Amino acid sequence: MTMSPEPPRRPSGHVAPEESARSVFSKFRALLEANTAALTAMAAMERMRGGEYIFDRAFLETSARAVADYAHQAVYAVNAMTGNAHVALFDRFTQVAAAVEDILAGRPEPDDALLVRPIDRLRLEDRQRIGEEAAALGELAGQLGLPVPRGFALSHAAWDAQGLTPAARQALAAARGDPDTGLHGPAQVRVTATGPQGDAARQETHSLTAKAEAVAATLAGLARAAAADLGLRPDQATFAALLLAAPPATLRGTIETMQRQQDGSACLALSLHPDGDTGPAALRLLARAHPFARLPGTEVAEGEAAPLADATAALLAGRAMAAERLLGAPLTLGVAVAASGESVIEAVRLEFPAAAAAPVRPPLAAALARGGDAACLGAASGAVVHVGEGTPAGIFPRGGVAVARSASPALAPVVRRAAAVVTEVGDPAGHLAAVARELRVPALFGVPDAMRALAEGASVTVDADLGAVFAGALENRPVSDSGLAPDDPEYLLLRRLLRRVATLTLTDPDAPEFTAAGCRSLHDILHFAHDRAVAALAGLRGTELAAEPARRLTLPVPLDLRLLDIGGALAPGGTDLAAVRSRPLAAFLAGLLTPGMWNAAPARLGLGDMLGAMTKPLPDVTGNLAIAARNYCNVSLRLGWHFTVVDAYLDRNPDKNAVYFRFAGGMAGSGARRARAAFLHMVLARLGFKVETAGDLVVARRKLLEAEEAEDALRLLGALCAFARQRDTGLSGEDDALALADAFRAALAAAKDAAGARP
Repeated sequence: MTMSPEPPRRPSGHVAPEESARSVFSKFRALLEANTAALTAMAAMERMRGGEYIFDRAFLETSARAVADYAHQAVYAVNAMTGNAHVALFDRFTQVAAAVEDILAGRPEPDDALLVRPIDRLRLEDRQRIGEEAAALGELAGQLGLPVPRGFALSHAAWDAQGLTPAARQALAAARGDPDTGLHGPAQVRVTATGPQGDAARQETHSLTAKAEAVAATLAGLARAAAADLGLRPDQATFAALLLAAPPATLRGTIETMQRQQDGSACLALSLHPDGDTGPAALRLLARAHPFARLPGTEVAEGEAAPLADATAALLAGRAMAAERLLGAPLTLGVAVAASGESVIEAVRLEFPAAAAAPVRPPLAAALARGGDAACLGAASGAVVHVGEGTPAGIFPRGGVAVARSASPALAPVVRRAAAVVTEVGDPAGHLAAVARELRVPALFGVPDAMRALAEGASVTVDADLGAVFAGALENRPVSDSGLAPDDPEYLLLRRLLRRVATLTLTDPDAPEFTAAGCRSLHDILHFAHDRAVAALAGLRGTELAAEPARRLTLPVPLDLRLLDIGGALAPGGTDLAAVRSRPLAAFLAGLLTPGMWNAAPARLGLGDMLGAMTKPLPDVTGNLAIAARNYCNVSLRLGWHFTVVDAYLDRNPDKNAVYFRFAGGMAGSGARRARAAFLHMVLARLGFKVETAGDLVVARRKLLEAEEAEDALRLLGALCAFARQRDTGLSGEDDALALADAFRAALAAAKDAAGARP
C-alpha cells in the first residue's frame, strides 16, 4: 500500500507556534478528506456483506488497502497539526495494517493458533476452526450482547486419534484456571464430530472440579461416541468441543424460529419443560413480529408444572428473531430460564440455506411513508417505538421498529435490539448505518415526516429494498449474506477484514482506553485521529494568528469581531452577516443576534464584584476573533472579564461533526461566578451537551450529530453567549442560577414568538 513518509519528529505538544491557523486547518481538511474517503470505502465493504452487490477477492484487497492508506494519511495529518503529539499512533497503525495484510495473505491471526478459545472471542467466520455452534454462540454474545453461559471451545487442531493432544490438555488446564473464563462446578460438555455425511454431537453434564485427566477422558469418550454415530473411526472425523457453564434453571427447552402451521404460515415455537423433567413439554406458538403475540389454541401440556410469563416469552422471541436475522438462517435455540425470569442461550442449531421464500410485498398504496436512503437492505416487521439520543437501550423492546428524527450514533445500542430502523435525517455512510449493516438490521434514513407518519405502537413493515414503510406486519424472514454460503472463501475473508478494517471499538473519547494503544481497527485509528485533531483546532490562540490578515465584521451589536477566512468563510468584499458563508459561524452569529438576548446596559457592580475583578487577571487573549472556513469555525470572544471559545465543524456526515464550548471568568466575586457556571451547566445539559465545570470554568461538548442538529446547537450557544454576558453580577447561589435558566428559556420563547409574528 502507498504511504506518506512520517513527518520530521519534534517535541510533542499542542499546535506548534510556527504553524499559522491556515496551515493547521489545511492539514485538518486533508484529515477530513481521508476520513470521508475511508468511510465511503468501508460502507461499500459493509454493503457487500448485506448482499447489495456482488463482489470478489480483488475488490476486497483494493478496498482494504485503500482504507489503510487513508488511515495513514490521517495519522500523518494529526501529528503534523499537533507537533507530533501522537507519534504512538504511527506504531499502532503499523500493527493494525500488518494484521490486515496477514488476512489478505491467508496467514493466521494470533487467535487462530489457540487450541482453546473463550466464547466471547469467537465469531461466525471462525466456524472452520472451532465448529459452527461455538462460532454462532460467540457471534450472538459479541455482536448482539445476548446472554450465553461462560465457557470456551476447543478447536479442530486440539484433537488426534487418541483424543486431546498433549498441547490441548495443557491449554484446557490453563483455561479452567483462568479467573475470567474458568469453569468450576457443573458444565455442559458437548463434542461434535464432522464427517463426509454430516455432523453428530454427544453431550453430558460433567463437573469441571474433577481432575484434568478426567475431563480429557470425558471429551475423548464423547468424541468416539459421536464418530460412531456417523459410522466412523475417530481418525476419520473432525472434532470440535464446547464446555459451557450449566446455570441453574427451572425451565429448559428450545425456541424454533420457523415452524410451519397447517395454513402454511410460519411462527415461533417455544417448547419448555421443568428442568430434569422428561415428560411432555409445554408448547407455545408466537407471531414472528414484535410484540410476539401468543397465537390462539397452541398451548399443550402447560400448567402449573411449567409456568412462563408472557413478558419472558416475548423476550425469548425477540432474542431468537435477532439471532435469526444476524446469522442469516432459521434456527433453533436451546434456552434455560431461571425462576426470576432471567434466561440464557445454551445452544444454537442453524439451517443453511434458508428454506423460506421471500415474503410477498404489500401493495404500494398501503405505504405509510416513502423515501430516504437504504442504509441496510432487507425487510422486517414490528411495532413502532419512537426513540431519541437519550433513550436508554435497556427499555427498548427487542424486535421493535425504532423510529427517530436523526440517525445519531448514540442510537447504536438501540439498533442492537431493533428489528428495523427509520429516521427522518441520516447519512447511509455514517456510523449508525455501519452498525445497522453489521447487525443486518433493515434501515431507512432520510424518510420525510417519519415521526408523524409512523405512530407509536403501530404495527408496520419496513422494506428498505423498496424504500417504504407499510401498515401491518409481514412474516419476517431471514436473508442470506450476499447470496454466498457461509463457508465461501470470499464471505469469510470479508468478515475477517471488516473486523480489522471497519469495526469501531473506541466510542467514548473520555474513556481510559481511548488511546493510540487502544485502537484495534483502522476505523478506530481514523476516529482517534479526528478527535485529537478537533481538540487541536479548539486550542488555537490569538497569539498564533498575528501574521494572518483578518477582516472586521459589521454587526448590529456592540461586538468588535474580526474574521480570519481560511477557506470560503466570507463572500468577496462582504463584511456583514449576509456575507458569512461559513455554515457553523453563520449559525452561531444568528444566535448571538437573537432579539432580546443582547443586554447593552452597564453591569450593576457592588463592592464585592469590584474586589473580585481586581483579584482576577484579564483573559490571555487580544480582542474577539473568528477563524472560519465553509464548514468550520473557531470563535474566541472576550466580553468584559469572561472568555468564551466556540469550536465547531459541520458536514453532511454526522461522524465528523462536533461542537465545543468553553467559558471562564467574570467580573463578580467567586460565588457569583460559580452561580453563572451552574446556570450555563443547566442550560447546556438540557441541550444535550456533555458538560464539566470547575469553579467558574465550563466546558461542554457534543459530537457525532446531524448537521441540522449542530446548527441548532450553535444558534442556542450564540444566544447563550449574548445572554450570559455580565450576568454574574448580582448572582449568589443555585436559586439564582435556576431563575436565570428560566429567564433564558423565556427569552428564547419570546424571540421565537416574535419571529413567528413577523410577516
